[in-house]
Amino acid sequence: MARWLALVCVVALMAVLPKGVSAQQRDTVVVGLVGDPDHIVPGFSRLFVSGQVSATLFVVLVEWNADWQAYPRVAREVPTLENGQWRLLPNDEMEVTYRLRPGFRWHDGTPVAAGDVVFAWGVMRDTRAGAVAPDPGITSMTAPDAGTVVVRWSARKHTANLGHPLLPRHLLEGQFRENPAGIRTGAYATRPVGNGPYRFVEWVRGRHIRLQAVEDYPEGRPRIPTLVFRFFASGAAVGGEELHVNFTGTRSPGDFETVTPPSLFFEHIAINLDNPWLRDRRVRLALLYAVDRDTVRTRTRGATAEVAHTWLPPRHPAHHGEVRRYGRYVDLARRLLAEAGWSPGPDGIVRNAAGERLELVISTTPGNEPRELTQDLIIEQWRAVGIAARKENPPNFFDVIGRRGFRHLAMFAWVMSPATDGYWLWHSGRIPADANRFQGNNYSGWRNDENDRLFDQISQELSGHRRIDLLRRQQELWVEELPALPLWFRSDPVMVHRNLTGVRPTGIAGGLVWNVHEWEWRP
Repeated sequence: MARWLALVCVVALMAVLPKGVSAQQRDTVVVGLVGDPDHIVPGFSRLFVSGQVSATLFVVLVEWNADWQAYPRVAREVPTLENGQWRLLPNDEMEVTYRLRPGFRWHDGTPVAAGDVVFAWGVMRDTRAGAVAPDPGITSMTAPDAGTVVVRWSARKHTANLGHPLLPRHLLEGQFRENPAGIRTGAYATRPVGNGPYRFVEWVRGRHIRLQAVEDYPEGRPRIPTLVFRFFASGAAVGGEELHVNFTGTRSPGDFETVTPPSLFFEHIAINLDNPWLRDRRVRLALLYAVDRDTVRTRTRGATAEVAHTWLPPRHPAHHGEVRRYGRYVDLARRLLAEAGWSPGPDGIVRNAAGERLELVISTTPGNEPRELTQDLIIEQWRAVGIAARKENPPNFFDVIGRRGFRHLAMFAWVMSPATDGYWLWHSGRIPADANRFQGNNYSGWRNDENDRLFDQISQELSGHRRIDLLRRQQELWVEELPALPLWFRSDPVMVHRNLTGVRPTGIAGGLVWNVHEWEWRP
């Protein structure tokens, strides 16, 4: 009888386990990513991998869902002009009010309060802390009570009702006062206490981060008790590792399906415009005319990438599909170089009047196989028109470009969202420098008066139709000036185990895990 009961229990257990997932793994999902986070404090890292982990540990006031709709998370509602929580004031100033949703707690049990939002804003705007993109348009942020945040803006801003990170004031205020930079270099940066659906458990550098579900999470208890982020130096390093969500660019064997999010990654080559050779527009045009981007794209990214002709992806509402397009014209590239004063030397590499060879350094993220192959193919095509180039991929690549320390060219990707307006990417006021503590993402160092005027209008324009018109004019100017070389809009496919449901990547930064608390194994 006992033997029969044991057999029944085993059969019953097997019936509820996902096919291809062992009993020991039924409470766990393993997510594979390329790279290792530098830290996991939201708003302080440029690394994609860091953003995915921090988006699991932390949630903000308002976020994007898979349908590209802004929806409230820690806030009860998205502030709008219609519900009165977004008010236009005299002199083009604005006031946005958020009412916090009850029930959110920091992972040490302390209730989330409006003061945590105000504290995080203070940390973000302190240049000593080193936040990636604090918003300079906010003049004040106050907490009239524990459940209300009031934000005052000095000018109109179409994204004024989005975002706003939170940090635990009760844990960090004293530490921040003593050492502002410690927010991203101290113990909290590697063992954070968040307010999201999962809490931090452990981090084995170069290997994995393990998280545990928050039982009383107000959006609903996560259905997967344990979440593991597994890190690899490259897609080739995955080998036989068992993953359930594979975002490494390699195919997973077995019972998996491919989910392809919208193409929002703008792969490009930033150009250091402080370099006198590259400041000449004719040289930049020659660099682009010399490259067969379609062939390079096919060999490195496949059918999921689309050649870019501007910097805004096709799904963005302001994408300009009729801008000037550059194909591969080798003779035209040579002619432009000659007009710029570069003539072939005895080794085939062009030289200027001073006898200097046009030899460039191109950098990218080390260990990223598609990018390193892209470097090889582009270097080969540049050589055909007399341009020499070599690879130099520092291990701290994003720190280097964040301080504009790259010599000539830097290849990487920006992740867009429906609200991206480009101000931080291309306005001359956002060129990282000592004066602004390297806050800004205009790594090329592009300075153009018309471009700045357009972005000053774009960032303050509340009318979506008018903003689209301005952004399309800006893209026309960008394509003519080429402060960066557009490569492609890439959409990285995600391999998801067929019995894991709820994985709906948005294509936006952090958008792989936006609804991670809803992931679950099929019964």
